[in-house]
Amino acid sequence: MDFVPKKRYGQHFLRDTGIMGRIVDLIRPEADDLMVEIGGGNGNLSIRLAPKVLRLFVFEIDLNLIPALRKALLPFPNAEVIPADILATDVEALATPWLGPGIGLRLAGNLPYNIGTAIIERILSSTAPVEDMTFMLQLETAERICAAPGSKSYGYFSVLCQHLCEVRMGFKVSPACFVPRPKVFSALISLRPRILRNTGGYEDDFQMIVKAAFSHRRKTIANSLKRHGDLKSQTDDLLLRAEVDGTRRAEELTVAEYEHLARTWHEGKSKV
Repeated sequence: MDFVPKKRYGQHFLRDTGIMGRIVDLIRPEADDLMVEIGGGNGNLSIRLAPKVLRLFVFEIDLNLIPALRKALLPFPNAEVIPADILATDVEALATPWLGPGIGLRLAGNLPYNIGTAIIERILSSTAPVEDMTFMLQLETAERICAAPGSKSYGYFSVLCQHLCEVRMGFKVSPACFVPRPKVFSALISLRPRILRNTGGYEDDFQMIVKAAFSHRRKTIANSLKRHGDLKSQTDDLLLRAEVDGTRRAEELTVAEYEHLARTWHEGKSKV
């Protein structure tokens, strides 16, 4: 490899062609897909997606990679390289002119370990009509997203992702499949948005309650919620109305219980 990977971008380039084929099989791109790839890198995944989709937008923040990436995609007039940071991009504005009946917006990519969660949270907080996302992440992050209640990995981000999406673990990828070789395993994960977001303020209340609950993991959920300014004096009443045992800890509550707790709080505010 002539290019020297940059640590600040968390660059680890997948070199295993067998794994690339498995990623494409997991994504299952279709002819009417509007695909956004995050982190095009050397174009190894891009050239496998481009011939299978209607339109491919490939984001790459490292300007030194752009010439080679554009050259790799020259045979595919439906592919466009965008030299930009996905975190600073309005994906909905980019996609809207191309969307129409039967056209789905889908996202994929090998996300940098250091900003993978930030990218996912940014997408989930947007109004872009995303059908699904298939991302390569650090294994620890993927396990956190899919974690079940009661496990050490289960936390705010687990609850947020499982509340907003159907999440599914794909397969693990060895460090030996990358250049340079990372110190940890990676994993593919799929997220399919399943609910309307930010409707009537409920989503804001949901995130507030979950963040407050996990802000003091070692304390009971009652004590954690009482430390939040908006909830302080109403915690006991909220838990009573929601029929949630306040002596339990945050990691013991299921996503459905957090949804019920947030709905109880939201509906109570509406009646005041």
